[in-house]
Amino acid sequence: MDYLRKTNIKTRRHNRILQPQNLSVRKGTQTTAANTTDSKSRSQSSKILRFRKSERHLHWAIAIPFMICYATALILVFFYNPNPLRPYREIFSVVHRISAVCLVVLPILAILKSRKDLRMYFYNIKQAWVWTFEDIKWLGVMGLAAISKRFKLPDQGKFNAAEKINFMMLMSTYPLYIITGMFIWLTEGALLSWLIHFGMALIATPLLAGHKFMALVNPETRIGLSGMITGFVDRQWAKHHYTNWYRDHYEESPALASTQKPDVTPEQAVAPVAIEENVNALQLDNDA
Repeated sequence: MDYLRKTNIKTRRHNRILQPQNLSVRKGTQTTAANTTDSKSRSQSSKILRFRKSERHLHWAIAIPFMICYATALILVFFYNPNPLRPYREIFSVVHRISAVCLVVLPILAILKSRKDLRMYFYNIKQAWVWTFEDIKWLGVMGLAAISKRFKLPDQGKFNAAEKINFMMLMSTYPLYIITGMFIWLTEGALLSWLIHFGMALIATPLLAGHKFMALVNPETRIGLSGMITGFVDRQWAKHHYTNWYRDHYEESPALASTQKPDVTPEQAVAPVAIEENVNALQLDNDA
């Protein structure tokens, strides 16, 4: 019995000696985990709001029906027009017409749903239609800058010059697409309407191809696609590609800068409702 008591006392003393070490290990583990979390948070705090929800809704309300119209038109013109008796032609024709109706209805619904953001829509229109010498210079240097980093593109605002051209082309041809499409659909032998309709699609082809290339393929610019999905983009990417816009909204506006600190993480950016509303209000006040 004396032997067992002495053994138990030695064991308890041994455990007491080890406890502080175990505690320090646990504390060290917690500290390391906390430091890792903080480091991860800092590494993810580089997202800034570029497009609000209403802008994204309007973009996709136009882009998706237009792409369906464009794809079905290619099939109808180049596959079925040489031989109209080929099967399933009517299916592609119906899909083309349904997507055309969506191209009219969905943007209207998107605007009505976000009617409080009409001021923002007019701001974007102004940004697209007002050109500066820097925009002309950007177009001239664009090709050289794509093949050599020795050429620096001029600083741009919310939209670069190529995006402005796309914006202007869309606004100019959108009503004509609708009018000529209605004539083709509802009247017989609307050759002039068909020629105008087809001609605008041909003009839009290089612009559309360039837009898709920059958004999906080019590694330097496809990073910005997240702006039309979550609304948020990488801070340094935005600062490099849209310097003037970044400077106006995230450097020269102390209130906006304070709202953006700490930045939202990519996880929060999935549904950044409250932060987005605060930033939107500050951006509009700053634009005014």
